Amino acid sequence: MEEKRSSRDIVTARITEMILTGQLKPDDQLPPERELAQSMGISRKLCSDIIKELERRGLLVVVPRQGVFVNDFRHNGNIYTLEALMNAQFELQPQEIRSLLEFRWAMELLACKRVIETASDQEIADLGHMLDKLLDSGSAEEAALCTYEYYHKLAVLSGNSIIPMTTLGFKTSTIKLWQRYVNNFGISQLYKSLAQVYFHIRQRDFEGVFKQLSKSTTETISGDYSIYKDL
Repeated sequence: MEEKRSSRDIVTARITEMILTGQLKPDDQLPPERELAQSMGISRKLCSDIIKELERRGLLVVVPRQGVFVNDFRHNGNIYTLEALMNAQFELQPQEIRSLLEFRWAMELLACKRVIETASDQEIADLGHMLDKLLDSGSAEEAALCTYEYYHKLAVLSGNSIIPMTTLGFKTSTIKLWQRYVNNFGISQLYKSLAQVYFHIRQRDFEGVFKQLSKSTTETISGDYSIYKDL
C-alpha cells in the first residue's frame, strides 16, 4: 500500500514541479507567506519551513524585506537542485532533457572507454547478453527498464565508482526518456542503436564507440530519432 504523503511533502513537491517545469519563472515573486499558506491549505509556520527548504535546494531565494523569489536554478542551482531533477516524477523542460542526454553521452563515453581498457572478454560478453534481453521486452516500460539495467551494468564494469551512482540517481528520469523513445520508434530501433555501440565495445574499438555514440546521441537530441522534436 502506498504511504500517504504529508502536507509538507505535497506542497514541497508541487512548488518544485512548478519551478522545474517553468510554470514559475526565474525572478517571479511568490505571494506573501500568509496568502501562500492559505492558498495551499497549510499553516503559516509550515509554509515558512517549506520556503526555507526550497531555498536550501536552490529553487527559491528569500530577500529580506522584499519577499520570496524563484531562483534561476540553471545558473545558481546546487547539488540539491540536481537531486530534484534526478527524482522528478513529471516531464522536464526541453533544456533539461537535452542537458540530461548530453550528460549521459559523456558518462557513457567514459564508461565505454574504461570497459574497453579493463573488462574481461567474458564480462563484455555478459553485457551483450543483457542487451539481447531487450528484444524480448513486451512493453515500452519493460524495454526502458531493460535499457537502464544494461547501462547500469556498463557503468559498474567501468570500475569508476561515481558513474554507477550517477546512473542510479538518474534512473527515474532516464527510464521515462527511453519509454518515450520506444513509444515513438519501437523496441527494435532502440536495440539497433545500442547494439551499434556495443559492437565497437566488443571489438575494443574506442574510436568506433566515440563516432557511433556521438551519432546516436545527436539523432536522439535533434535528428531523425529525436525524443522531443522541440529540443
